[in-house]
Amino acid sequence: MLTLYSFPTPNGRKASILLEELGLPYAVHRVDLAAGENKRPDFLAVSPITKIPALVEELPGGRVRRLFGSGAILLHFAERTGRLLPEDEDERTEAMSWFMLGVSDLGPTAIDMQRFAARSPDRIPYAIDLYKGELMRCYAALEERLGMAEHLAGATYSIADIACFPFIAAAAVAGGGLLDRFPNLKRWHDAVAARPAVQRGMAIPDMAASG
Repeated sequence: MLTLYSFPTPNGRKASILLEELGLPYAVHRVDLAAGENKRPDFLAVSPITKIPALVEELPGGRVRRLFGSGAILLHFAERTGRLLPEDEDERTEAMSWFMLGVSDLGPTAIDMQRFAARSPDRIPYAIDLYKGELMRCYAALEERLGMAEHLAGATYSIADIACFPFIAAAAVAGGGLLDRFPNLKRWHDAVAARPAVQRGMAIPDMAASG
């Protein structure tokens, strides 16, 4: 049995999209961040850095395995199931590069941009310009790649697409005409958004898991 600890953020949705794509049964625990539930001892035992998503897997013999962080969850289950990673070595290495871009560059930069541009009590132009420039660098790289390939790995839909999609989807509805400026990114966004498993995963934890 899998229990996903999540909240409706792009990082949280990466994990639920993965589980939906793989068809793995799971329960969902919505972590109330506003109430500080992520800082309670029971949650810290699952995610020691207080962040979502996190996951607990009940194993035979009463053993329990934890995973915290969207990157760890995506990579673990892709490798374990042998799905959502290309078999072709060239595509696989490409997938890993774009997967890491989603985890290490696109996601953190988008979050920091939101912090400084919308949530900070003081506007710091240097920080806003810095993160805006970094985001544009990510968007430009994605646009170029998706002009050459159907998916980020190549022909194969993979955890690289899942790692990037929720942040692109969030930016697309935030205003600014992102998808109007990047037509290849728009084509990819629309194709991924149309996948039933992605639609279900994007609704978690606001809706019960499909299991």
